[in-house]
Amino acid sequence: MAENRCGVIKVPCQNRLGRCLREARKKRRLTQLGLAEQAGLSVPTVRLLEGGRGNLSSWGKALSALSLVVEGRNLPPGEAIGQRVAALRRRRHLSQRALASLAATTPPTVVALEKRSQGRLTVLDRVLAVLGSGHYLAEPGIRKPFYVNSGNSSTSMKWQTPAQVLDILYEAVGAIDLDPCSPTANRATAPVKARVHFTEADDGLSLPWHGTVFVNPPYGRGLKAWVAKAKDEVHCGNARTVVALIPARTDTRYWHQHVAGTATVFFLRGRLTFGSADTAAPFPSAIALWGATAHQVAALRKGLPDSWVVTA
Repeated sequence: MAENRCGVIKVPCQNRLGRCLREARKKRRLTQLGLAEQAGLSVPTVRLLEGGRGNLSSWGKALSALSLVVEGRNLPPGEAIGQRVAALRRRRHLSQRALASLAATTPPTVVALEKRSQGRLTVLDRVLAVLGSGHYLAEPGIRKPFYVNSGNSSTSMKWQTPAQVLDILYEAVGAIDLDPCSPTANRATAPVKARVHFTEADDGLSLPWHGTVFVNPPYGRGLKAWVAKAKDEVHCGNARTVVALIPARTDTRYWHQHVAGTATVFFLRGRLTFGSADTAAPFPSAIALWGATAHQVAALRKGLPDSWVVTA
């Protein structure tokens, strides 16, 4: 766990809120019994909350006892957490039904969360992660200073994924839940058909991913960070499958650390012509998949019959 000078607690993305609560309690040198007494809760309830479970009513009492609130890099302001979730959902152009599907819950559960700030802590954590809120706990009025990662978004039209490649991927892997480095949040004009788009302003490199992810990362110095992120998001259980279109740079250290032996790789024949470019790229390309199912690999073999495939 790490903490900056502003008193903001930073934790891994899984069970983020529960881990934040536990770290905040320890910072104040409180036992679970001490927090329970201050919040008017039982020790088993505090234990549930720190494990990322329990209801939001108990969660609110625990936060009040510690003088903490939920904040987030991309979380809009508001009086209640439900209102803030609803505002971010609308900003992402998602319906309540679509958000429920992405967060593995039900539409009535999302409605209860947004309208009455009611529900389970596990649901709130998943919803905030899916929406890319960048959530954390902080003292009221104290927000974490953020810096956009270098090379965070493929904003150049020159390097957009060829449409024919995307069509093959849609057919092989199914619906794309997330594009974490999209040049736009507008689903009508975004190059990739995804349910959620993180842009440079969102800083998708620092946010947890979810579901089936497609990423065509920036090909500059930041590429190795995106490749490492792709592997890690699957290995830690956030994303189900990550598909990345990347240069086939098999001589690099990051390739041997994060691609070789961990991803199924389709080495594409010839050179791709990206976006609005007039000529082919000066490097060979590959499609790497972390967490791919046998069905997805078989379907992609069918869609890319001329590729050379190396399985993890």
